[in-house]
Amino acid sequence: MVRHFRLQAFSAVAGAVAVTVLAAACSSSPSTSSSGTGNGSGNGNGSGAVTAGWQGLNPGTGAPKSGGTLNMIGVSDVEFMDYDTAYYTTDSLFDRMTLRSLYNWPAVAGPANLQPAPDLATALPTVSNGGKTVQVTIRDGVMWDSTPPRAVTAEDVVRGIKRACNPSPTAFGGMADFEATIKGLTEFCTGWPKAAATSAAAQKTYLDTHNVSGITVSGNTITFQLTQPAAWLTGAMTMGPFFATPIEAESALPGTPGIYNNMLANGPYKMTAYTPKKSITLVRNPVWKASTDPIRKAYVDAVNIDETGSQTTIYQEIGTGTPSLGMTWDSRPPPSVTSKLLGLIKSGSGLANLGATYSSNPYLVFNTVSPNNGGALKQATVRQALSYAIDRAQILKTLGGAIINPPITHVLPTGIDGSQGVPADYNPYPYTPDKAKSMLSSAGFTSTSPLALKLLYRSDSQGSTKSALNVSSQLNALGSVKVTLVATNQSDFYGKYLYVTSSPSPAQQGTWDLTMAGWGPDWYGNSAVSFFNPLFTPGGFPAAGGSNFGYFSDPTVNNLVKQALAQPTEAEADGFWAKADMAVMNAAAFYPITQELALAEHAPYVHNAVYMTQYQQFDPTNVWLSTPGSS
Repeated sequence: MVRHFRLQAFSAVAGAVAVTVLAAACSSSPSTSSSGTGNGSGNGNGSGAVTAGWQGLNPGTGAPKSGGTLNMIGVSDVEFMDYDTAYYTTDSLFDRMTLRSLYNWPAVAGPANLQPAPDLATALPTVSNGGKTVQVTIRDGVMWDSTPPRAVTAEDVVRGIKRACNPSPTAFGGMADFEATIKGLTEFCTGWPKAAATSAAAQKTYLDTHNVSGITVSGNTITFQLTQPAAWLTGAMTMGPFFATPIEAESALPGTPGIYNNMLANGPYKMTAYTPKKSITLVRNPVWKASTDPIRKAYVDAVNIDETGSQTTIYQEIGTGTPSLGMTWDSRPPPSVTSKLLGLIKSGSGLANLGATYSSNPYLVFNTVSPNNGGALKQATVRQALSYAIDRAQILKTLGGAIINPPITHVLPTGIDGSQGVPADYNPYPYTPDKAKSMLSSAGFTSTSPLALKLLYRSDSQGSTKSALNVSSQLNALGSVKVTLVATNQSDFYGKYLYVTSSPSPAQQGTWDLTMAGWGPDWYGNSAVSFFNPLFTPGGFPAAGGSNFGYFSDPTVNNLVKQALAQPTEAEADGFWAKADMAVMNAAAFYPITQELALAEHAPYVHNAVYMTQYQQFDPTNVWLSTPGSS
């Protein structure tokens, strides 16, 4: 998914209104639970309860109309401003407005919202050769806003796939999802010359002279040869590498001013101004044609994004109908407004939404390569001891309670295939501080010789700050652990500290020992691979383009993941995913906390605001505006 919201910065919520949550199943797979998806009507169900679904539509009166400027305000920037590297929620939201991928997510209020639909592609893939040959044809009429305008080609899509695994610091973080599945892609990605990490010319030469053996183009049709059948590949094709990338992208290193000061667009909007960490200005792309785009209506003429807001101020203003704030950019509601938002949902206002995320967010990462404390966190027993020392219920209370933040005690959230194979009462690390102290003592850590840990957190996120304070307080209470807090901001958290491809990385240097990250599926239902490969295998190490920030590796887990991927059907794979889930927990790779729900709000004059699980936000490419104050 998106990524979704793959690396979404989380915020705290406090639930003072009773809420009944019906988790939404997101896969057509028969092995996935089919619990409720909310009423989908934009209203409460009349019983005083609130269901997780699509309540924020606010259809307004009359037919949708075009025109106007949508003003969005947030608290941080994209991670990378580029074409094919989006793996952070906000990057993906930007791409939604400016770029086209093979497949994307339809803005419809219902379960179809969670099924990949053709975007650049004319139809769903054609599969043959026992599932090992996949063909996709791209549609005619999609144009780049180049001078002069020119058609988007199948070669542009292939360029995006190849360029995504470039060796510079700006590379796609989810290659582990599918790299080994497409023949020759691993060889291509490991074959980059060393110079390509710092030289655009070296990157261009490699891109122009090397191909992926399993990807061929004939006219507008791309053929993928796979190493094994992959029923989930269509979901993977919604991600950054499968966005078309123009040849102009070869002129500069990814994510640098040479790219973002000259970006082309093939979506409904194009960027005319970008000041990193401050603002983005988008206007209508004159070469975009609605007839070629089944995903985006693009009613508004322009989108202005202010990245210098604060959580508190944003949610004080958004409900007032001020023209300067129609939707949020990346900021989740602070605790002070949660009761109000849940009340708006219960009243059927259509101004707020409580939506499923299918994520594990936040969770506690253990840095298994930290040299601190003699490398103690490399030992599973030390990580297990820390897991017994944490009371999940305390953290959930800090985040607003278990209603908005349902607890999770293992890897896969409810609704992801494989999760149903984990026993319902599974909790391998119940809060047992005495056991934690005993295990730490056996490892040599006592009150006179404590385990010294550095906990990295985001000081501009209320949720991150409160959770970090709570975890540090709980661990310090043991007496045999001493936690020191290390502050950073949301913009630097992943790019500067976690997703770092250079060696030694901050993790390997021991800059941090513990941190809290968030993860959601890269697509839905049959997407367990998008948890395990990026987060818990060596292929997910940051240097390999993944998000295994703690560098966890375990042969049992690796073998179970390999077996799951080799199964001929998703139903057969699910059993191995469940075993891999419990193997990760047995090794205490991380400490899961909550499979959160997301609250979102928009201004009264913003209509057809469809909540997108992929972005934990409403879709700006399909809203229309009435005159502020007239709604």
